[in-house]
Amino acid sequence: MMSTQPDYQPYLAGAFRWRLALRPLDLAHWIEIGDDYDHEMDAKKSVFAKNFATANAFQPNTEDEAAEVLTELVEYLTSTRPDWFSREGRNIVNHHRQERFAVEPDAGGQWADHPLVTCARLVQEDFALLVERDGRLVFGGGSVCFPNRWDLNSKLGLTMSEVHAPVDQLNEQLQDPIDSFFQRLSPQKSFWRTGWGVIDTDELYQAVDGTAAKSPALPTLGDPTTGDRLFLRVERETIRRFPKTNCVLFTIRSYVRPLAHLVDRPEDAARLAQALSNLPDDVRDYKRTTELTAPAV
Repeated sequence: MMSTQPDYQPYLAGAFRWRLALRPLDLAHWIEIGDDYDHEMDAKKSVFAKNFATANAFQPNTEDEAAEVLTELVEYLTSTRPDWFSREGRNIVNHHRQERFAVEPDAGGQWADHPLVTCARLVQEDFALLVERDGRLVFGGGSVCFPNRWDLNSKLGLTMSEVHAPVDQLNEQLQDPIDSFFQRLSPQKSFWRTGWGVIDTDELYQAVDGTAAKSPALPTLGDPTTGDRLFLRVERETIRRFPKTNCVLFTIRSYVRPLAHLVDRPEDAARLAQALSNLPDDVRDYKRTTELTAPAV
């Protein structure tokens, strides 16, 4: 278990450009369980109870792909954290939280939950699934309890270029490299990357359908409390292709820290300030940092 947040710093000084910035993934570190596990799993449980339809959406007939993912996750957790997780019959038991979930369909072939929902009930990561349909990879659905101000339901059935269409300049700069990457991606080699933004809340659930808590008022320019009221949000994504169904899985682990954590790291703070300042206006609008940039910098 990680005792502190990993020190991911994906922001770069210099001219802005969208980057894939992919790195090979050691599957021994596929999932990151931190000392904030209980806090975030409680937050997920609240999202499941209050906003299930916002956080979980799937195309029909995606259970086979998701079941392959769930089987792999169960094997991973029971082998890397046997003190917490064990397999008992059709179930996985989380001894740490005294929870039990079915990881196989019942005798009639019915699932208690969509298998990707079960994945999300086990770990802090969110899960998004690409499936092959009519020779194309399309967004088959996901369990995303901690969305960073995007709408899961609106992405169902879209290709990656269609998913990215609202992201200013991204398809223009990266559509060909992204298409090439997915054509080459194999089960034998997985990858990870990080993304970042500055946000006005440390609440991880940031749905855009009105169900998220209202953000507090922004600090004004020069406000001495700015470092405690604005936050760096970093997302670690892993990308894997699975051999049986040929699906592609994204896991998304979100980390949020107040900007004040950089107060004793002037070089890192300066690099983040420059990265914020160098965002083009349309990208700043997409990242929803237009009003945050001046106070943050």
